[in-house]
Amino acid sequence: MTYSKKTPFEDNHRKDQRQLSFLRRNSISHKLANIDIDQQMNDTQVALTLHSYLDNQDTVCRRKIRMGDMDDGGWEICDDEDVRPVPPCIIYSLGIGKDWTFDEDASRLYGCHVFSFDPSLGLEKHDRTPHIHFYPWGVGGETRVNGKGWPMFTLGDVKKKLGHENKVIDIVKMDIESSEWSALPEMLSSRELDSVRQLFVEYHVVFPASHRKSLKTIQAVEGDGWRKFYVHKNIHCARKQEGFPVRRTSCYEVMYLRSKEGV
Repeated sequence: MTYSKKTPFEDNHRKDQRQLSFLRRNSISHKLANIDIDQQMNDTQVALTLHSYLDNQDTVCRRKIRMGDMDDGGWEICDDEDVRPVPPCIIYSLGIGKDWTFDEDASRLYGCHVFSFDPSLGLEKHDRTPHIHFYPWGVGGETRVNGKGWPMFTLGDVKKKLGHENKVIDIVKMDIESSEWSALPEMLSSRELDSVRQLFVEYHVVFPASHRKSLKTIQAVEGDGWRKFYVHKNIHCARKQEGFPVRRTSCYEVMYLRSKEGV
């Protein structure tokens, strides 16, 4: 009797298939609303769900237009007729770093006033262009001066300072280097996102000890009616996640709309 010997490719393929099956059984890619995270998920399932959920869209935008850099720094605006920015439109760009390309493209193409915020640049308040207005403020979970001496404000306090309490904010874009985990719960509890039409967040999935809390925050965003229409994995944060058969990222740029249709 002759036995065929498995090749290294076949051995690796079987191993990969087992890993993929494990991922499917132990993670959720959409519809978190009815999940009791503490009671129904162990730490492995939380980590795999966090990466699976953030990497998958759950609503449709039929026309997306990328504003800004094609690599890091750009974001996809949903240009569907019922949600596209129309003058006099307002965009909040929270977190600039040294990349103004999103702010420049969005203000130029849509005619919006873009209010740009970043306390880390060492710049004074100024108008970068007639439509881009810079403020050296940070946005977080409370209004205070942080340990770096930066003025931090809640989204509601920013709106009050700018006279936007009763305004529709067409887009809130957040790339605030992990401060989203304190800012988002405050925005949800204060209902300040109720007047926002599109929400863009770069989620920084960095510390395993905080994965459970992070997943609960993302669950709360979904529970508030937000649906992901596009996800971009930042290649500069590439990483290997145990339990995944392919590379992940620790920086997911997620673009949301209010629920437009069945999920």
